[in-house]
Amino acid sequence: MNQTPFFKRYKQETWDALQISGNSKILDVACGVGFDVIGLARRFPRADVFGLDSAHGFLGLARERARGLPNALFVGGDSRSLPFGDRVFDGVRIDRSLQHISAPIEALREMVRVTRKGGRIVVAEPDWGTYFVYNGNLETGAKMARLWEKSFANPYIGRELGVLLQKCGVENIGCRAHALVVRSLDAAEIIFDLTRVTENCVSAGVLTRDEAEDWSGASKAASQSGAFLACLNIMLWEGSIPD
Repeated sequence: MNQTPFFKRYKQETWDALQISGNSKILDVACGVGFDVIGLARRFPRADVFGLDSAHGFLGLARERARGLPNALFVGGDSRSLPFGDRVFDGVRIDRSLQHISAPIEALREMVRVTRKGGRIVVAEPDWGTYFVYNGNLETGAKMARLWEKSFANPYIGRELGVLLQKCGVENIGCRAHALVVRSLDAAEIIFDLTRVTENCVSAGVLTRDEAEDWSGASKAASQSGAFLACLNIMLWEGSIPD
């Protein structure tokens, strides 16, 4: 998924927003298997790029993938209690992870704490209140979208970040919206896990089995005819630490 044009484009913008130069020290919070850490380390060979994650399995895969990149460094830890001193990094980013984290403002405060004066904070998160899937059946699609929305700890984090960043003391806050537009049922299945969501709707009593099967059939027909549409806004926020 990270290799699709949409994700590559907005991720590139998050990298640019860090304003990396020379011997910068960068932290990617909740780095997963290290996709962005490795990309940044290759693009900026003089910078030290750290990735932090709480999942040791992910970190093992990240270290394996980053072999041969001495400036790609991985550390285990909790985003709400970063294992670094104050004002260590020139830029800190997090991408599509605050949606899953309880008390996201704690993670943001930690990101601010470890960033030097004048350094950069970059956050990209979806706003699941903007999500929809449409195949001609508005009511069923809306029910599915709302159930999916409830599966996230912070489904509206994308719209909330400006206020949260301001509360954390970030200045010069900017925001851009990136609309993820999906016209293929197969692609939507990969990104939004529609089969599982449909089954969850049946299990929760949101849809009957007949309604779920009708929706799936309508989605296939709409996709084949070019009428299928799924959409989600990912909000990219950036700002700086006061001097």
